[in-house]
Amino acid sequence: MLPRGRPRALGAAALLLLLLLLGFLLFGGDLGCERREPGGRAGAPGCFPGPLMPRVPPDGRLRRAAALDGDPGAGPGDHNRSDCGPQPPPPPKCERRRGAAADLGVPPQLLHVAIVCAGHNSSRDVITLVKSMLFYRKNPLHLHLVTDAVARNILETLFHTWMVPAVRVSFYHADQLKPQVSWIPNKHYSGLYGLMKLVLPSALPAELARVIVLDTDVTFASDISELWALFAHFSDTQAIGLVENQSDWYLGNLWKNHRPWPALGRGFNTGVILLRLDRLRQAGWEQMWRLTARRELLSLPATSLADQDIFNAVIKEHPGLVQRLPCVWNVQLSDHTLAERCYSEASDLKVIHWNSPKKLRVKNKHVEFFRNFYLTFLEYDGNLLRRELFVCPSQPPPGAEQLQQALAQLDEEDPCFEFRQQQLTVHRVHVTFLPHEPPPPRPHDVTLVAQLSMDRLQMLEALCRHWPGPMSLALYLTDAEAQQFLHFVEASPVLAARQDVAYHVVYREGPLYPVNQLRNVALAQALTPYVFLSDIDFLPAYSLYDYLRASIEQLGLGSRRKAALVVPAFETLRYRFSFPHSKVELLALLDAGTLYTFRYHEWPRGHAPTDYARWREAQAPYRVQWAANYEPYVVVPRDCPRYDPRFVGFGWNKVAHIVELDAQEYELLVLPEAFTIHLPHAPSLDISRFRSSPTYRDCLQALKDEFHQDLSRHHGAAALKYLPALQQPQSPARG
Repeated sequence: MLPRGRPRALGAAALLLLLLLLGFLLFGGDLGCERREPGGRAGAPGCFPGPLMPRVPPDGRLRRAAALDGDPGAGPGDHNRSDCGPQPPPPPKCERRRGAAADLGVPPQLLHVAIVCAGHNSSRDVITLVKSMLFYRKNPLHLHLVTDAVARNILETLFHTWMVPAVRVSFYHADQLKPQVSWIPNKHYSGLYGLMKLVLPSALPAELARVIVLDTDVTFASDISELWALFAHFSDTQAIGLVENQSDWYLGNLWKNHRPWPALGRGFNTGVILLRLDRLRQAGWEQMWRLTARRELLSLPATSLADQDIFNAVIKEHPGLVQRLPCVWNVQLSDHTLAERCYSEASDLKVIHWNSPKKLRVKNKHVEFFRNFYLTFLEYDGNLLRRELFVCPSQPPPGAEQLQQALAQLDEEDPCFEFRQQQLTVHRVHVTFLPHEPPPPRPHDVTLVAQLSMDRLQMLEALCRHWPGPMSLALYLTDAEAQQFLHFVEASPVLAARQDVAYHVVYREGPLYPVNQLRNVALAQALTPYVFLSDIDFLPAYSLYDYLRASIEQLGLGSRRKAALVVPAFETLRYRFSFPHSKVELLALLDAGTLYTFRYHEWPRGHAPTDYARWREAQAPYRVQWAANYEPYVVVPRDCPRYDPRFVGFGWNKVAHIVELDAQEYELLVLPEAFTIHLPHAPSLDISRFRSSPTYRDCLQALKDEFHQDLSRHHGAAALKYLPALQQPQSPARG
């Protein structure tokens, strides 16, 4: 029998052992911040065992390991450090910090990112980069974009129509920064824009203390807030966070007489940078890099790697400025990369950097792995990234609240709900998706304006052969289809040679084809004084472009005369036929039954007012009167009324526009030598729905009634003229 106090002592001891065991399990036994991983490698959660680079496994294959490479606390010379540093702080939370932790007096969860971007191709790269950031991010972002005029036009339109919650965008004029770097000779393909990261401390707002700076050719594989959290590892003097360069470039042994700029060891890559802007300003950064660059340029002819050479030269002279970042935050896929030493054992890649001029075509035995990762975001549906950050409430994008209120008022039981919803949809718009050279200013120049979807791409080459002038085309595509379109153009000698064709991608969303929204996008981007409002299934006469410019001048259009020039429309039912080169040849084909006036068999009233009998004999332009359901193809000034976006799918989309032109007292003048010919194609889904669904036709009638109500509000009693036309039923047979 045990003494009376023994059970209590044993119970207390058992309880103590239980608490110790629970503590061990909860904290992983990490009392000394060190443990041994399989294979004998030291490491710990959140500890970085030493900079460049993990060993390459014998089989050379990608595999996962327990620890990341790179010690944020390591000094410039600590290449073999293995003791465990402090655990990295967690990513910024959504609560407001107080005191010095709050930059700019705003919650620290707002992460600032700076990118330099110029031109059409670089703008596309930025969008893929932003998609990858948005996919993983859990924090609001403020993007600071240094752009030329081309990139600003593209990205300003894109972000305005993308309407991503918790994303702010500020633009800075690259042209204003050029004088600060134009004196530096640079052999890098990025030109002057590749030097502009040097001037960010002075170009960005003075109150901005920290910023992440990114190249356009990087792709995120992790939450960017984890990168932001590495600012906490900076010492009091460190101001620049960089990943070591993953090649032998700065060692100077790549080829005979290779003379790189000075660098600390292997040097650093500037594709991903953490900048303490406040410290750089206090340290006199501008004078520092200028003096270094001028001194080095006395013995070196130019920079080879743009800003990276100058950053490295400064760091060589002032090593206390730099904070080494783990290699996984800039996995560099250059031509001579040694990045495999990093990614082959890294437990988690963070940022992939395509820093070779060959980009996705770089030679690397693991390139398919990285390429597929990149393509995931390249073709990812950007509409899916319009998601709220529920844990980080933020100000909605401009217009988002009104849009949500309008959508909330829709009745999902309404038979016309799809039509109502499609009208309110704000489509992402990427203007000038491909490189484009604006036409030189000409007083009577004309741009062909049209819209198309993926199933009409085959029309583009023929259209380019028929119309030698500028074109503005809106394409309704998914993100993946946009890349197919890009490859289609690059593979076509005809299309690739045309720099005066502007392609604007409107990203697909919703069940109905937003035909008039597409037309308005293409119309808004036309740069000439006049536009020819056409459709993609039509081929204009070979001489039409020159003939229209001459006719505009002869008729004295513009401020002296408000007119819409009618281009008579014809059609063939044959997929292969000999296109007429003149009016005489066209009339012969018309008489032979090879051509017909457009929609003569199915919808003659759509073009009957053109008066084809008179056109056969006409030698001069003649005026015609508006009539119900008239929908000719016309040439008008660029500032003409826009198309009514409520008409989606099939029916009345062009008719409503001609009604508006007539209501604004445009003359309708038929040109005697002009013509355009419609080529046959399979019916669209919207035409099929119009023909087969009474509900579809009822909804179209409802849209027509609403159109007339708005017409009456704008034009008063004059709108009564159009009421009978609006009340006429449309035949399901119409094509």
